[in-house]
Amino acid sequence: MKAIILRLSSLSLLLAVLLWSSACRANTSLPTVQEAPTEPPSSAIVAEGKEMGEEYLDSFVFFGESTTYHLKSRGVLRGGVNTTQVWGTDGGTAMLDPSIASLRIRYPETGELLTLSEAAKRKKPERIFLCFGLNGAVQFKKRGGDYFKDCYRLLLNEIRTASPETKIVIASCFPVAENMDMSRYSVTLDELNEIIEIINGWTIKLCEEERLPYLAVSENLKDEHGRLKTEYQNGDGHHLTREAYLAILNYLRTHAVK
Repeated sequence: MKAIILRLSSLSLLLAVLLWSSACRANTSLPTVQEAPTEPPSSAIVAEGKEMGEEYLDSFVFFGESTTYHLKSRGVLRGGVNTTQVWGTDGGTAMLDPSIASLRIRYPETGELLTLSEAAKRKKPERIFLCFGLNGAVQFKKRGGDYFKDCYRLLLNEIRTASPETKIVIASCFPVAENMDMSRYSVTLDELNEIIEIINGWTIKLCEEERLPYLAVSENLKDEHGRLKTEYQNGDGHHLTREAYLAILNYLRTHAVK
């Protein structure tokens, strides 16, 4: 009788140990990791569509920094190096800052010096392509997104006031390549490209707020490290080759603004 009671006690003890062990495992199991929801792409980003052809490109005027102005010297637009579709200063570049409203460009049709407002009022282009971000990038980062967007809005207001029917299209700023001379910068090359990405993020927000189309052109120019592809730079790490401009124009034709 005692042997039976001892066996029953042993079984009870074993069962209790098993239940306790199972409960401990359940309590110490790792929680299920919930993946963060993926943020949907911005409604401002122009989606890929059908090829629109050269006539669509002919409807644009292009204005921005030297990387935009060199569309002229690379001869990739109709009219080649004599095209009148590219606006720029005598120096071939521009800075997006509070002075943008008084900036004077060399109006290509006549050779006159005109403000952007005067040029837009005279030309009344069907579409205008704008691209800014590298000139002053480090200072933009220090001053913040609101400053950058406010400077852009000065430019937008000049165009809208002078030519209300002109469709404004804003493109992403292009990255720089690994051979970029960084001696004039207080950041590394990869840090500069990271700043450019931040500026492009601000530009998307601006386009959302102003209901303007955004062209993510730079995505087609990057290598696997987020730098400008070596074959797309002309030797100084940021100015572009003819092939790069052809890729940009192809992107423009296949991402048409409705």
